[in-house]
Amino acid sequence: MKVAFQGVKGAYSELALYEHFGRQVTSVGLDSFDDVFEAVVEGRVDFGFVPVENTIAGTVVENYDMLFSNDIFVVAEVFMKIRHTLLAKRGTSFDDIREAYSHPHALRQCKEFLKKHGIRHMPVYDTAGAAEMVARWERNDRAAIASELCAEIYGMDVLCKDIQTNKTNTTRFFVIVKEENRPDDILCEKTSIAFKTRHYPGALVDCLKIFQEQNLNLTKLESRPIPENPWEYVFYTNFEGGVDSEIVQQALRELENHALFVKVLGSYPKASDQW
Repeated sequence: MKVAFQGVKGAYSELALYEHFGRQVTSVGLDSFDDVFEAVVEGRVDFGFVPVENTIAGTVVENYDMLFSNDIFVVAEVFMKIRHTLLAKRGTSFDDIREAYSHPHALRQCKEFLKKHGIRHMPVYDTAGAAEMVARWERNDRAAIASELCAEIYGMDVLCKDIQTNKTNTTRFFVIVKEENRPDDILCEKTSIAFKTRHYPGALVDCLKIFQEQNLNLTKLESRPIPENPWEYVFYTNFEGGVDSEIVQQALRELENHALFVKVLGSYPKASDQW
């Protein structure tokens, strides 16, 4: 089974997909999120694995936009705590480290640790890419901030673990499949949809009241512009309940009567460990 993710070997996305699928799957690292969606749509991989939200950085808006614009269905959500690790070439001493390379988000999340130890932060495009670079450089004063998986992949020493300031930093991932390939036996406990309201005062309130009347708990509501239609917006919503429920089906029918359109992005099991 092939699962595509964005990034190079050792990326946090790859670590999370191993935790979800197990190490027996074949992970396929691709350059961009667009490439992941394209690989799923074209059938070159069985699943895609993409981040959609982080408790610090917020929503990964481009992935929600691509869920909306592709014939893709979400079949699982996965939560993973982000634990940053300081890695260096084999035999390197922590006292020798003067520079740390990583993605700007990771560097910001570890700035207190870096400041305390007088280590300069050096931004690069990717956490796992930083580990790959440091591993091949003939320097013992440089380190990378990345996942512990990178130490295994690139033959590096782990100098320090859990160096992030916020210990609850968590990323939410979606497992995606081509719409026509979605399994029939999914346990549906949560649903993600996109909808566009009509243009009159209180249109959004009328749509949201439907969920209240059906006692469906919203867990996310966010608006995104429609590039082709300036100043028009799509609302992305997650709520508890599966599309196989009569209550959810009734709510979606009522929503279709109030909204200009409704698209179900996925229905999937509730992740067992969110925090």
